[in-house]
Amino acid sequence: MAVIPKEPLEWLNLFRQQMDEIFRYLTTLEGREGVAEKEHAPLVDIYETGNSFVVEVELPGCNREDITLSLCCSTLVIEGNIREETDPGATYICLERPAGRFCRAVEVPPGADLDGVKAGCRNGLLTVAFPWRKNDKPHIREIPIE
Repeated sequence: MAVIPKEPLEWLNLFRQQMDEIFRYLTTLEGREGVAEKEHAPLVDIYETGNSFVVEVELPGCNREDITLSLCCSTLVIEGNIREETDPGATYICLERPAGRFCRAVEVPPGADLDGVKAGCRNGLLTVAFPWRKNDKPHIREIPIE
């Protein structure tokens, strides 16, 4: 579920994210028969409090060493790999837990402090918190034409 934009430029970012999702989905439809590695998108909760902007990602069974967090401009990129741990001697009746590579990108709002970000992982829940910047300046300003 996406965050409801509050400013006009944030609507454009949301539209771009949705278009990226569509193209990502369309590219996975082509030639998937012979692909051995599975890819999935973990569930994400995004919310804001009075103190911070928070992203929570469900990663059951994923080790901290298998997760990579990075910031590209104002986009949080969460990548990793959940290893498939099945019993080779068992005959599975139902196998629903996802395994394989994953990648999620979340647009961080302009008022968040990218330098003050903190992340933690506990009980399969990755939490990334960006504190709000103090003395926040407006992100839209007029530029005089000379």
